[in-house]
This record gives sequence, structure tokens and C-alpha cells, in this order.
Amino acid sequence: MGLLNKIFGGGANGTSAADETSQSDHREKAAVDQAKAARDTRRELVQVVLRDTMRKHGVPSDWVDCRILSVKTRQHKAGMHVQFLVRQGDAQLLDYVHAFQESFWEEILKFEPQAREWLFSVAWQFYGKAVRGFAPMPSAGAWAEEAADKSSDAGDTQPQYEDAEDLASDLQALYAIRDAAISRRP
Repeated sequence: MGLLNKIFGGGANGTSAADETSQSDHREKAAVDQAKAARDTRRELVQVVLRDTMRKHGVPSDWVDCRILSVKTRQHKAGMHVQFLVRQGDAQLLDYVHAFQESFWEEILKFEPQAREWLFSVAWQFYGKAVRGFAPMPSAGAWAEEAADKSSDAGDTQPQYEDAEDLASDLQALYAIRDAAISRRP
């Protein structure tokens, strides 16, 4: 009779397949509700920290807004990407984007030390036309020239000689010192 109960609705402990499905659905719904609550709390935290960071640095509240994109990674890890939307004041903010972003990270990590596990990225978007006064883009070769100038300044360890005769006389003096040191050895 136990086999017939299992087949036609009675479980081994008297519960039906419908009851087991109902309990499974209830557990799944509870997990989804818990994940949604965590996501909503994190969204609110990002918005509050953004407002506090702006207030801390005196940035007007209508200059920057944020867009939050909730995502799930391939490894099924839930998180979000935050995009700061600069609606105005871009000429004043542009020089301080990195400093503002670092201040935002410091503030959010005070409230949520594991924020780097679920806050995957912070990005910036500037709205509207650029205010006049920005410098035009340099030529394509300017980027390579600037990089070459920086690397040559840092890596140049040889003294700069203006005259080949100075170089030759210095080398001759060094060889004389070396030869004298060698000849003194027993």
C-alpha cells in the first residue's frame, strides 16, 4: 500500500507531492524576496552615500545623479554597476572626478565593508554639450610624443654631454684611474 500512496499522492511520511511542491515554491519565493530586499537596501545605500559625498564636498545636489544597474554574473553572483550622471557643472567637476570617486568609495566602505564584492563598477556620464573653453583634442601623434617624453625623462641615467671632446677626456680619465688601480694589485 505504501507504493500506491507514493504514486497516487501519499508520501512516505503522509505528505503529498503537491505539499512538497508548495513547500519548495515557498522556499524559492522566500529566497527571491530576501535577494530583492538586499538589492533594494544596497540601492538605497548607494543613493544615500552619493548624497552625503556631494554634501561633504559642497557639490550642488542637482549636478550629479546616479543610475544603478542590478546584474547577476556568470557565477550567479548578484551585484550592481553604478553610473554617476553629471547633469551640469561638468567644467568644475571634471578635474575632481577621481577624487570624488575615491571619496565615494571611502564613504560606502565605512557603511558596508564588503561593498567591493557587490558594487562591481562606478562609471561617469556627462550630459549636454560641453561648455565652451575646453581645449581642443590634440593631434594623434601628441599622445605618443607625450608618452615618449615621460619615459625618456625617467629612464635616462646617462649624463648629458654637449661636446664629444668632454666625453673623450672624461673616459680617458676614468681609464687612467682604472689602470692605476689594477697596477697596484700584487
